[in-house]
Amino acid sequence: MKPLITCLVILIAFATGCSKSDKVNPPAAVAPTFGDFTLPSKEFGDAAFKITAPGSTSDGAITYTSSNNKVATISGETITIKGSGSSVITAHQAATKAFLADSVKTTFTVGLSSPALSGFTIADKRLGDSVFTLVNPKSNSTGVFTFKSNNPAVARVSGNKVTIVGAGRGSIKAIQAATANFKSDSITATFTVTGLPRPTLGPLILPSKKLGEATFVITNPTSNSTGLFTYKSSNTAVATVVGNYLTIKAIGSTVITAMQGASATYSADSVKATFTVTGGAIAPTLYGFALPDKRVGDAPFTLTAPGSNSTGAFTYTSSNTAVATINGSTVTIKAKGQITITATQAAKGNYTSGSITAVLTVEDKAVTGTVTDIDGNVYKTIKIGNQTWMIENLKVTHYNDGTAIANVTDDNKWKGLNTGAYCNYKNDASIAATYGKLYNWYAVTDSRRLAPKGFHIPTDAEWTTLYNYLGGDRQDGQKIQEQGTAHWSANTGATNSTLFTALPGGGRIFDSFLGVFASLTEDAYFWSTTANGTSNAWYMDLYVKGYFERHDSPKYYGYSVRCIKD
Repeated sequence: MKPLITCLVILIAFATGCSKSDKVNPPAAVAPTFGDFTLPSKEFGDAAFKITAPGSTSDGAITYTSSNNKVATISGETITIKGSGSSVITAHQAATKAFLADSVKTTFTVGLSSPALSGFTIADKRLGDSVFTLVNPKSNSTGVFTFKSNNPAVARVSGNKVTIVGAGRGSIKAIQAATANFKSDSITATFTVTGLPRPTLGPLILPSKKLGEATFVITNPTSNSTGLFTYKSSNTAVATVVGNYLTIKAIGSTVITAMQGASATYSADSVKATFTVTGGAIAPTLYGFALPDKRVGDAPFTLTAPGSNSTGAFTYTSSNTAVATINGSTVTIKAKGQITITATQAAKGNYTSGSITAVLTVEDKAVTGTVTDIDGNVYKTIKIGNQTWMIENLKVTHYNDGTAIANVTDDNKWKGLNTGAYCNYKNDASIAATYGKLYNWYAVTDSRRLAPKGFHIPTDAEWTTLYNYLGGDRQDGQKIQEQGTAHWSANTGATNSTLFTALPGGGRIFDSFLGVFASLTEDAYFWSTTANGTSNAWYMDLYVKGYFERHDSPKYYGYSVRCIKD
């Protein structure tokens, strides 16, 4: 019983110590517990939106602030986007009786927006129309526009000026550069150029005649059209033409016009020549005397006689026998230099003696060598002027430190790169075995170096040096173009006199008209290391017709690479 009595005493004592008038203090306020606070990423130009409040154990009122009002401002619960970038958004919760004031933060990101491009149209044209000026598309971005022709055989673009060069379907791409809030983007306009192309007419060759000579038949000029030829004389007192029979009337000169009518595939065109009637012996008409470039050590070669309306025999002389000697019509190379060879035709019949000259350029004997890349590929080299070039397209798949270069086959991934990568044309390794790999500009300029040791990828200035050495005219590209049609789609006069041996490896160019991979056997695109702004870089294009031209394009394009000695 003693334990029970003890407990009763304790309870009575506790009860008598607590009166009804005593106050109980409430518990102290505590920090609230927040749930997730996240905001979706947006692009510049997106509409204002309401913030979803973070979950909280407190019911205190929530307000919001932005750390960067250039990116986003807040009114109540609404965020308004002001520009690209990022801002820290803070949710502030007010204190209550049970909870302290507190806050929670999240980062809000606004990306670049794609500009809204529209209103880029080009009216249909006809062959012969004058150069016209492109009007910039409408855009909500202030980025600068550049233009590119997707079909240079129909139209060529320089700045914002378009020149019509052929009939067919034309396509011009307007490319708008990126700005602080907008990405780079492009829009394409297509148009049709109608009208038949002009035929390619050869010269109208007319022999000089003496008064009293018989009527003769005019030989039609050469032409790729089947249109019929008719003729007219500008001075019928000197000569008349009926059909293609020319009759001499008096001493003097007249212009004879050969007019070719239109055919199903070519327009009408004409070519003129002066016809001279004399009273005594006349000078022959000499033409078509040209000489190929040569090198020291080349074998002797035979001169091809000029064209002439006389049948007199030709003899030849060299302006400098230290450079080249001539025996009969055989030329023997002696040394480097540039000389004039004169073809002199002896007088015969009604024709006096006449002469015509041609320039012969003799380069030093080819200085060749080899260089090996880190993968073990061996490339031949040639000295051209004061430069030494690889004469094969680069095939390397590692940088010089041994790091593998990314081989990116997916088109979308390639287009989004800003780091080095290579690919094979149409992702076909068998094509790359002949034409080399295609590299983006980021690989070309990577600090780990793409070129074999002792060599580098040329700058725009070094390409210009080669261009000027060739002669400084776009048609001088024939001097670096491989001859024949083994790799080029056509042979239009290539000499490859420099032994540069340019190959048309095409490119990965993402062209809306030609496709992602384009121009194999038609164009040799070669990167330089020189940028043209933030998005583009300079490159050289050797077109199948032997045209060697400087252009720029986006850095993510895939082009061939030629290397030059350090």
